Amino acid sequence: MSLDNLSADDYGGNGYARFFRKCNEFRSKPAAVLIVSTMAVFTDTVVYGLIVPFLPDILQDKLGMSSSSNGLLFGCFGIGVLIGAPVSAYISDRWKIRKWPMILGLVGLGATSVLFALSNAYWELIVARLAQGISSGITWAIGLGMIADVYPGESMGQAMGIAFSGFTLGYLGGPVLGGAIYSGGGVHAIAIFVGAIAVLDLVFRLLLVEPKTILSAQSSPTSSFARLEQNEKLLRFGDESRSGSRNQIALQALRSAPALIPSTGGMGKTNSIMEIKESLEIRPGTTESRISLPVPLDRSKTAISVDSSTRNSVEVQEQPKRRTTMLDLLKEWPILACCLATVTITGAAGSFEPTLPIYMKEKYESSIIVISVVFIALVIPNVVIAPLVGKYTSDKRVLNKVAPYGRFAFMIGGSILQAIIIACMGAISNIAGLVVTLVFVGLMGGIAAVPIMSTMGEHVERMGGDAYAKVYALFNIAYSVGVIIVPTVLPPIMNAVGFAATMGVVAAVLVFGALVLAIQPTIMLIKHGRHAYIGDNARPFL
Repeated sequence: MSLDNLSADDYGGNGYARFFRKCNEFRSKPAAVLIVSTMAVFTDTVVYGLIVPFLPDILQDKLGMSSSSNGLLFGCFGIGVLIGAPVSAYISDRWKIRKWPMILGLVGLGATSVLFALSNAYWELIVARLAQGISSGITWAIGLGMIADVYPGESMGQAMGIAFSGFTLGYLGGPVLGGAIYSGGGVHAIAIFVGAIAVLDLVFRLLLVEPKTILSAQSSPTSSFARLEQNEKLLRFGDESRSGSRNQIALQALRSAPALIPSTGGMGKTNSIMEIKESLEIRPGTTESRISLPVPLDRSKTAISVDSSTRNSVEVQEQPKRRTTMLDLLKEWPILACCLATVTITGAAGSFEPTLPIYMKEKYESSIIVISVVFIALVIPNVVIAPLVGKYTSDKRVLNKVAPYGRFAFMIGGSILQAIIIACMGAISNIAGLVVTLVFVGLMGGIAAVPIMSTMGEHVERMGGDAYAKVYALFNIAYSVGVIIVPTVLPPIMNAVGFAATMGVVAAVLVFGALVLAIQPTIMLIKHGRHAYIGDNARPFL
């Protein structure tokens, strides 16, 4: 009998049995998916960042390579993610499997990380780093897709905020751990550490139940049908003189089942209640009302027809289905804009890894331990603020206050403030000032980055929810572009113009991303005015 098929009665009634029963029940809860996915994201990103503090020691001191080779090694990781993420996302969404590709990716990540730690030549490091990226791309795209599977709607934002804490803890905390471990035991200690966390992560992934069998009631289409059936009584109409109120009652029933309202595509909007009102037909002199929700043929949706006659039936008509592709997703402005934001924001966060260790070693003669400790200033603020940002960027009351910018307001504001702080880093003359500056960089980076993942996931939910792994593969690809370009380009720039001017370049990239993000919501604001996005019949916004 497999673990997945055990029932509560199989455990008996003693204390240990009840404990194992509770554990088995927990494996089937959305919280278990969130824990496993967050741990997967942490494992992937900590492997990426572990090498930051001691990479100059290996490449420059032992192998005699130039500082440009540091950026190339980081870029290889991004190229690997570009390969692994889209392939694994297609397979996962196509056959609705999440658990086993995640396990395969973890095994590959552990093996390639050990290979990297034991490499003695630059080309071996390149191959190992590329393979690390491929394995990381597999688990990243599918892990975030698993969270979106079981945390629909407003709950997705806070869940993604928690997952982003795992990302930050690994991405920025990796250098801290790497420096401490390398100083204590060298490169072989790094290999042992990576193997240990890979084994621990593997245990958690093996215990997890396949997410498709534990979808929460909120994300299940059947729950929306159930809510619609429960509200059918709202569609029972009186005489003809009450036709005005009947419209409102029928629309209230539609609002109670928002998951059944399809997306029309384009600038991130769904069919609003005002648009659906055009499809509402009240037949005078009868007790029958009919609501028809037409669905575009290029979406994997269902057309729902609610007949509130004396039979009280709910008719569901399936339209021909076509799977959502990555190209379809990129045609949606919110997703395309989020990909751009990912490149600029994560690229800015990654700008410190190839530059800060070299800068601190040259200017302050800092040891590996000191460099590792300085990176903590980026980690802690980001980890603390990520769940809070995830919570508030999923609160409709908060988003309504910044309509029509919505979550984009956080991305834009965080990017601009982060750019101002980074531009000032060149004027810092001591390590204490550098640490304080990095604290604020970490805070603003969290505010800017956290809404990206929830925005992408919620938009896919509006489109039908059949492409979560694909949309997070796009996130991975954008992240990889930032990881490839920034670490590869910045070291030569720093050699030519210095650290201060290099930070100015990073700040300019952030400002450019913020300006592009602001284009569409600003057009919406000018065209319709802010009042159009407030109230019961408000237009949908980003």
